[in-house]
Amino acid sequence: MSALVAIFAMFIVSALGLIALIAYWLRLRAQQEPKPRKAKAKRRRKSADSAAEPEPEPEPTPLQRKKGRSRMISAASLAEAEAAQLLTDADEAEDEPAPTAPAAHAPALPAPLDAAASQAIVLRQHFPPHRAPEGHSWFGGTPLLQGAAEWPVHPATGKPLHFLLQIDLAEVPPEAGLGLLPHYGALAVFLDLSWGPGDAFRVLWTQGYAGTPWRPLDPPRGLAMAYGDEAALVWPWALAPAQGTQVLPRWPFAPRRIALPEPQGPGWPAEAAAAALLEEQGPAELAPPLGPEDFHDAEGQGFAPPWYGYPQDWIAVQIVAAALVHEADRAKRTVLNDPYPGLDEADRAAQLKAVREEAQAWFDHALGNPALGPIAAPVRAAFWEWLSTHRALAERIMPEAVEAAIETTLHASPQEAAKFPDEITARLAYRHALAQRTAEGVIAPPPPRLLAPASGASDLAATHLLLLELPTNPALGHHFGGSAIQFWITPEDLAERHFEAVVLTRT
Repeated sequence: MSALVAIFAMFIVSALGLIALIAYWLRLRAQQEPKPRKAKAKRRRKSADSAAEPEPEPEPTPLQRKKGRSRMISAASLAEAEAAQLLTDADEAEDEPAPTAPAAHAPALPAPLDAAASQAIVLRQHFPPHRAPEGHSWFGGTPLLQGAAEWPVHPATGKPLHFLLQIDLAEVPPEAGLGLLPHYGALAVFLDLSWGPGDAFRVLWTQGYAGTPWRPLDPPRGLAMAYGDEAALVWPWALAPAQGTQVLPRWPFAPRRIALPEPQGPGWPAEAAAAALLEEQGPAELAPPLGPEDFHDAEGQGFAPPWYGYPQDWIAVQIVAAALVHEADRAKRTVLNDPYPGLDEADRAAQLKAVREEAQAWFDHALGNPALGPIAAPVRAAFWEWLSTHRALAERIMPEAVEAAIETTLHASPQEAAKFPDEITARLAYRHALAQRTAEGVIAPPPPRLLAPASGASDLAATHLLLLELPTNPALGHHFGGSAIQFWITPEDLAERHFEAVVLTRT
C-alpha cells in the first residue's frame, strides 16, 4: 500500500514539474514575441458614402509572416530575425516619402491666349521709306524670302494670289512670340484681291537661318490687277481697271512689341492702347496734314503750287487729272456743295463738261509719258495755269491728290524722295504713324498687328490666337470695305508650324 502511494506521489510531482516547465517556456516566448505594428491607414478622399467606413486592416506581407514565427530557438534564428527586421524597416521607409527641401516658387507662365490679350506685335512703318534701315519686313511690293518657295495660287481658279506683306521673324522681339512663333525664317501672306470666288489666301512660313540667302519671288504671269474692276475706285492714278496695279505699295516696317493693360473685356482696347502706341511711335510731334491753305500764295489769296517744282513727275499730273474727273462726275450727280452756285443749270453743266474733258486730255497725255519722268518747267507752268482756271474744283482735290502723288513716288522709287522738300514730306507722316497727338487728343486707330487682341468680337477668340490683323488702310493699298481681315490659328497649330490651318475672318 505504501509503495502505491509513493508511486502516485512521484507521478504527481513529475506532472507538476512538466506543467511548470511548459508554463516557463510559454512565458519566455511571450516576452520575446514582437508586438504587431499598427498598419498606417492609406489616405483617401472622404465622401458621403465612405466617411464612416473604417479602413480594412492590410494583409501581412510574406516578410511579416516570417517575422511572426518563432525566432528564439537559436542564435542563428535570432540573427535571421534581426536581418528580417532590418529589411522590413527599410521596406517601410521606402513606402514613406522622403522629406524634401521646400522648392523655390516658380510662377506659372500664362496660357498663350491670356498672354496674347496683354500685348501686341505692331508693325511700325518707316517713314519716309528711303530712311528705313536694312530689313526684310514690308507691306506690298514683291516677296524676298529665304529658302525655296512658290507663289501660291487660288485653289478654285488656279490664278495667282496677291502679295500682302512679309515679316522677317528674326526681327520680332523674342518675348513677343509667346514661345510659339518661330524666331527664324519669314512669314509671307497672300490674298485674292481680284474679287474672285471666296476669300482665298495663303500664309507661308519659309524657313531660313543666319546666312540663308534671301531670294526674290517674281510675280507670275496671269496675276490679275488688284481689286479687279474696282481698280479705278481704289488707285488714285487710275480711271479704268486696266490702269491699276498687280502689286500693292511697298512700305517697310519693323515689328515692335507693346504691352497692353489688363484686359477689361474682349476686343481691341482702343483707349488703353493709345498711350502705348504713342510711346512706341516716339515723342516727336507730327506735322499737320496738307490743307487748302497750303495752295494759297504769299498774300493768301491766289492759287499757287505747294512748292517750286510741282508737279514733280508725270504721275503727279495723272493723279490730279484723275481726281478732277471724279470730282466733276460727283458734282454732276448732285448739287450739294455746288462749286458753281452762281451759274444756272445749263451753264453749270457746260462748265463741268469742259473740266472733265480737259482733265481727261491731261490724264491721257500723262499716261503716255514715263510715270516718274521729270517735267520741263514750261510744261509745269502750263499745267498749273490750266489748273488755276478751275480753282473751284481744284481746291477740293489738291490736298489728297498731292499726298497720293508723293506717296506713289516714294513707294515706287524711294530714291526719288529728293524731289520733295522735307517739310512737305513730313506732312504725310500722319498717314503712316501708329498714333498722333492732336488738340482733340490722341488718334490711334487699331494698327496692323500679330498675337494681340482682335478688333470686334469673334467666337474664334476662345480657342485661337490672332495671328495677324490688317485693318483697311488706303495709304497701304489695303481696301477691305472699311473693315479688317483677321488670320487666326490655334496655339497648338502655331507651335507645330501648321500654317495651313490658319482661318480667315472679316470684322
